[in-house]
Amino acid sequence: MAIRVARRSVLTGSLAVPWLLGRAAADAAEEARPAAPTLDIHLHLFGAGDGDSGCRLAPAVAAAPTFQLLTKALRLRERAKTLDEGYVLVLAEQLQHSGLQKGLILAQDAVYDRAGKPDWAKTPFYVPNDYLLQVVARYPQWMVPCVSINPDRADALAELDRCADKGARALKIHPPIQGVDVADKKHTRFFQRCAAFKFAVLVHTGHEHSSPIIDVGLADPRKLELALDQGCAVVACHCGTGRTDDRPDMLPDFLAMTRKYKNLWGDTSVLGGLGRARDFLRLLADQPVAERLLHGSDFPFPAMPMAFAAKIGQAEALRIGAITNMIRQDFELKEALGIGRASAERAHRFVQEAAAPGDRGATP
Repeated sequence: MAIRVARRSVLTGSLAVPWLLGRAAADAAEEARPAAPTLDIHLHLFGAGDGDSGCRLAPAVAAAPTFQLLTKALRLRERAKTLDEGYVLVLAEQLQHSGLQKGLILAQDAVYDRAGKPDWAKTPFYVPNDYLLQVVARYPQWMVPCVSINPDRADALAELDRCADKGARALKIHPPIQGVDVADKKHTRFFQRCAAFKFAVLVHTGHEHSSPIIDVGLADPRKLELALDQGCAVVACHCGTGRTDDRPDMLPDFLAMTRKYKNLWGDTSVLGGLGRARDFLRLLADQPVAERLLHGSDFPFPAMPMAFAAKIGQAEALRIGAITNMIRQDFELKEALGIGRASAERAHRFVQEAAAPGDRGATP
């Protein structure tokens, strides 16, 4: 009887070997599977126009302490003969060593008058779409273009068609800086065309502190409803956030709208800074909304890890604060907050699917 049991045990064990080996191989393959690709959805392209870029920078912005500090910190004038080229080099360098696979690079359109012509006197900075496309073409393995089209411009539809023909599938609008009311029904056809092209439409929402604005009310998240109703996939940049003393508080409107529109997303750009730490934590406390966030740094504007020391611990805040790569520092801060990699993978999927069929808003 003992011999029979032994033989049965041996036979059973022998039959189990292939299953165990297969299971071990599957587990090893799972561990070896590369991480999903990641993307920073909010990286600015800047220029002073001292090269052949066509960029413009208002004297008041160029003379501002923030711009002078960034120019010095990034050593822009030491890297190349022009500030424009120096910025491109540092952007590429930072992105390549950020730990992220891709970055969405943003152009910046002008302010336009009632006739749809550029109003340069009211435009704080300008980065042309053609220059953006040229820069991205130099670094296609790292960069994805996000053109900027102010729907107030006379040729807005033609420019949208032109940029689509050149391969762009994302665009950015900055209502308080560009003076555009995206809720104006005269822009219905523009947003319908964006939806037809499956453009990802990024729109600044919330308070703005780095550049002169025309009207803070233009940054209200509720103004996104026209674009959303036309079927656009809209990213509310900064999620309607602001500093603790900013009024009005626009974050509740963004939170409410995410429940109404499945094609509305938010990005985490500039939320790692000192001023918006409170609002960022308010966002992260709302789990359904946290799952609609796309990773963005807002480079070249820096994160401030010590602002989150109470949440992530002082030692971790100091460690992250010592990282010299600004894009990586912002990403690791958001990793420490529990949102970084998931939102960066989500951002990559969102941008990759920009030209694909189907409803991008259906799956966070």
